[in-house]
Amino acid sequence: MSHLAAQEAESIAIEANTCEKALDGESPSSVRIRAVDKAVFLGLKSLKELDADRMRLNDFEFNAMIYRLVDDYVEDLTSKVTKSSDGKVCVEISGYINPNNIALVQSEFQTSSSSDDESVRQIAGEVNKALTLKPQNPQNLALVYIKDLQYDNGAVSQKYAQFLKDKMKDNPYYYLTDEEDLADYVITPKFLKGKVDALDATHKRLQMVVVLDVDGLQDSTQSISQNRFLLFSSDEDEQDIAKRLLKKLLEASAQDAVRQIERKEQQKLEQNALGRQE
Repeated sequence: MSHLAAQEAESIAIEANTCEKALDGESPSSVRIRAVDKAVFLGLKSLKELDADRMRLNDFEFNAMIYRLVDDYVEDLTSKVTKSSDGKVCVEISGYINPNNIALVQSEFQTSSSSDDESVRQIAGEVNKALTLKPQNPQNLALVYIKDLQYDNGAVSQKYAQFLKDKMKDNPYYYLTDEEDLADYVITPKFLKGKVDALDATHKRLQMVVVLDVDGLQDSTQSISQNRFLLFSSDEDEQDIAKRLLKKLLEASAQDAVRQIERKEQQKLEQNALGRQE
């Protein structure tokens, strides 16, 4: 395992241990994966660098921020089983996280902690909700075109393109279209990396990187990326593990793309409304 992150002064060490009980019929390897994910979560949650966020965010927001860090930004994650008996698996984990990535995620969860600001924010939220413009004419909705998934070896997949379409359909701001030339937004999903490393004789680690290139949001193509490490047992079906992780990353990327498209379309509606009032 590379420990390059440990050599960088700005990297922050993560350490934790925890135990998980097996569910009915659950394999030890599956319990171990859950235990590792939980330990990484707890390790990040205990960092002093997140003390201010713990104070200013509610429990749901704070946990959501931690899960965002767990999914995308933990580096050089290693784990070992300290106990495996009586239907319980205990693990120790260690890894690193770059404070720049913490700051990036913190910026996504910016809220104010003062009571006065909280009152102002609540009032502003109510006003904004009342004034939020929604598309009124279905004929004027934006059009979104989703291309086939492109693999790093040049192959393509209609199956995962359809998976994205199913996740992005039925939106009040746009329609999906089969005509690329007519589309306001063109989404190109790309599988950039899929790498499996053997950790020991019985466990492996999968790293996967997925990107959605979105044309139409700005003058240049916007890339929405998702990546994650996943630990699994050597006796599990590697292809099945990879397929499930690919779907998870595509779904997360799709959610981000939908939010950005909705924001862009909302801005257009507001600009049109202002133009009519002038």
